[in-house]
Amino acid sequence: MTDSAAVPVERCRPVHELFTGAASALWATTYSVDLPLFNEFLLPRLGDPPLNVVVLADHRRLSASLDRLPADAVEALAAVNRRWLLRGVRPGGQAFHPKTYLAVTGTRATLLVGSGNLSMSGLDRGKEVFTAFRSGTPIGDAAIASWRTWIHRVVGLVDDTTLVQRLLDLDARLPPQPAGTSQAASPLIHNLDTSIASQFKAALAIQTPSDIEELLLSAPYYDDDAAAVGQLLTDLRPRRVRVFLTKATSVNGNRLRERLIASGATTEILMYQPDEFVHAKLVGAVAGNQGWLLSGSANLSRAAMTRIVGHSGNIEVAVLTQLTAEEVRAAFTPPETTAVAATLDQLPSWSFRPDPEPVAPAVRLISAVVTDDGRVEVACEPAAKPDWLLDDLTNRQPLTRHASGRTATVGPVHGRLVRVVDTDGSVLSNQVVVDDTIALAAALTGTARPSNDLPDGLTTGDLDSPLGKMLAWLHRNLVMEVSERQSPASAGGVTADEEAEQGNDDLWVRLEREQLGRDPRASRYGRIWSDSLDASEPIIELLDALRARTPSEPAPGRAGQSLLARLLDDATDVDSQEASTRRRWRLAARVRVRARNLLRRWAGAQGDPRLAWVEPLAPAGNFATIVGALAELQLTSAQTPDRLELTGEDLDDLWLRWLGGFSGGDTRPGWLNQVEQEVRANAKRRLPGWLPEAAAALCWLTIQPGPHRRERVVEAQSIIMAAFDNGLLEPTDETARYLSAVTGHAISRIDVDQQLLDAIAYIDDELWCARTAAELYLDDLTLEAPPGARAIQVRLGVRGVADPLLDPRMPRLLAATRQYRRCRGIAVYATDGTWRLSLSDGETIAVLPGLGQGVIESTKPVDDHILGQINAATGVLADLCR
Repeated sequence: MTDSAAVPVERCRPVHELFTGAASALWATTYSVDLPLFNEFLLPRLGDPPLNVVVLADHRRLSASLDRLPADAVEALAAVNRRWLLRGVRPGGQAFHPKTYLAVTGTRATLLVGSGNLSMSGLDRGKEVFTAFRSGTPIGDAAIASWRTWIHRVVGLVDDTTLVQRLLDLDARLPPQPAGTSQAASPLIHNLDTSIASQFKAALAIQTPSDIEELLLSAPYYDDDAAAVGQLLTDLRPRRVRVFLTKATSVNGNRLRERLIASGATTEILMYQPDEFVHAKLVGAVAGNQGWLLSGSANLSRAAMTRIVGHSGNIEVAVLTQLTAEEVRAAFTPPETTAVAATLDQLPSWSFRPDPEPVAPAVRLISAVVTDDGRVEVACEPAAKPDWLLDDLTNRQPLTRHASGRTATVGPVHGRLVRVVDTDGSVLSNQVVVDDTIALAAALTGTARPSNDLPDGLTTGDLDSPLGKMLAWLHRNLVMEVSERQSPASAGGVTADEEAEQGNDDLWVRLEREQLGRDPRASRYGRIWSDSLDASEPIIELLDALRARTPSEPAPGRAGQSLLARLLDDATDVDSQEASTRRRWRLAARVRVRARNLLRRWAGAQGDPRLAWVEPLAPAGNFATIVGALAELQLTSAQTPDRLELTGEDLDDLWLRWLGGFSGGDTRPGWLNQVEQEVRANAKRRLPGWLPEAAAALCWLTIQPGPHRRERVVEAQSIIMAAFDNGLLEPTDETARYLSAVTGHAISRIDVDQQLLDAIAYIDDELWCARTAAELYLDDLTLEAPPGARAIQVRLGVRGVADPLLDPRMPRLLAATRQYRRCRGIAVYATDGTWRLSLSDGETIAVLPGLGQGVIESTKPVDDHILGQINAATGVLADLCR
């Protein structure tokens, strides 16, 4: 794209241009948002705080997405309204439909305005059109100034103080308008005051003295009567009309045909080939050699084109630019697409398909903010009534309206996702994610949260249960996560040149390194690397906390026992205790959810390189401790299930997350894959000798015979495989004795060994492809393994990746495939034939990015370690081709 004309003349790469570690702010407005994609793929690319990230999405679409979120997936919202702010917008009752993206990097701002939503299809594939504006150019400064005025008005309509504060912070981060430069006319238009169609008509009337020779139209959605097209035909009176369609276009073909015939214009109907869904929204006008192009978010509908906000109009943003006639015509043919002629008589075969609006609940819950004492303050329309309650999907708290006018819960609320219900439990409102104001403020400044004896996500009431005490013990004695950067430094807001001048070990980084290195918990790790398991060892202290009893005394004859043997002996002792002791294990469901989510979050935090500043082998020590804890919890769950509300599925899920985070597997690299070889060897050498037999037991439990074993094996396979390769699995007779006690039937060491090996060797390409495609958000994935192939053993067909060089999922797919099929030669093809890629053992990656383009190769051979490094950094294959 060119800054001068601000026209989509070259391919835009929104993910590559916007989501960079040097960004200090990113604001997005979108109709719909893919929260897993944003949290898992895009947010990590933005780096560490200080960072101002805000997403404004359509209120009803966002509410529908949150309503569909499974209860056990709420932990996926951990970063929402903590590290970044999410708000639903719908003033006036119509759709919030603009697609704009503003990123601030150092002293430069980039604004993208187009048709793509905040999803993988909207940003990286699909037929979309974006226009890029960059500060420092007259047209870019004018567009960004217009967007800035517009977003201030939108935020004013939302009337949310948290959002206003972040907007003021954005104002301070944006580069100032250059002094002494003339202000260019802004190409941005919106419909807060005047309809898009009226502004298009007025601009053309001013800029051209002649009649409109040609009108070009392309959009995926029309209104039910083709009225917006009728308005354009009446306003512009073109002599010729060209309408671009696909079979997926939603339009009343009969009414469109009637309006085209009534206009008297020569009409040409064109069909895109290949016939794929085209989401771009374009209106073009040509008069002689001059042309005008209207692009952006507005479909060819009344709510988008002919109405204003507050009068049945959506909120839309468009770009109107003056071009040559040929540039306008060229914009209507997407890359690698042609248009073939159809006829007016074919139009009746098209039908208007209404896009049903999600049903709006009686109450619109705007926001929910946790207060210092754990209560939650809400903003809703209409105002809360005395019999309303706030439900966090586990517990409910009455709402009360204070004299100040604020409405808050009577008691603390611990869940992240909340909604309003009545006394009968009937749902009254949409769901929203609770704001953590302290964490949000920390994200803007880069400061850490206040120190607390409890980990974030746990409350003092949870300490009444042994599991809560175990989590508190882990937090007090080991560094399970470095939640936020402890200084205001960050890559955000620093240009590449400034970063080079500061060096990689600048003052703030040194300060943080020193602070973490002085953490008193660091000394605990030295006592983990032992096989003795005497009473002074951390793992024994943890097990005592888990059993809610006084610390163990040294017992004769127990020196040299393995962990599993000790657990089995202790289980006998526990069974003889009073029933009242057992009752203390009972947990409320809300505590179970918080404990499980906390352990999941800790598992994901083990790859943080800053843990090495506490203790070089901290993740290994954390992992060893968790192995002991989960082994105890599995035994407790099996023998006395009334003492523990974590289910067997919970424990299996937690184990795979921790084992995968440590040893690798699946589509993510583990800690062992990310560290240098010397550190990796040192960690393996110092891990307790009892760990491989305990890890083998926990792995066997995840794939034991029973319902859905095929799916469970495929889910666990790559993780077990990586653990086996790293020497972390070694079944023993003690493993078999432990599993016999857990399952209630005799199991031999040979049984354990054989079933683990069978799981490693198991092949189910169809199920593996389905699971991998779902995990990487691919549209489709197929696998072929031609027999007897030498260089290329596996061929993958992929749908849903537009550019393999710039898609961060591609390195993960390659690593997962090589591990699953134990192969080194892979060929990957886009199923639409647009690109292909090959990787052979000891050779460079070769990518043919598109038809008629030259092959691009990596600068050096690629192996599993290099793929692991790229995946750990959320990198892309293009990083290897520079």
